[in-house]
Amino acid sequence: MGELNDKAGEGVTPAALKYVNRLSDFLFVAGRHANAKGTSDVLWQPGQNR
Repeated sequence: MGELNDKAGEGVTPAALKYVNRLSDFLFVAGRHANAKGTSDVLWQPGQNR
């Protein structure tokens, strides 16, 4: 998210960045819910490959 904010001539407010972050969290959870409420999801574990 910070990449757009770091570009010259592009201004992104902290509130907009926070909103987009929360929206992405919501969409992730909504997608898991839509996928049979997550019953067949593989648990994501940072740093590990399948």
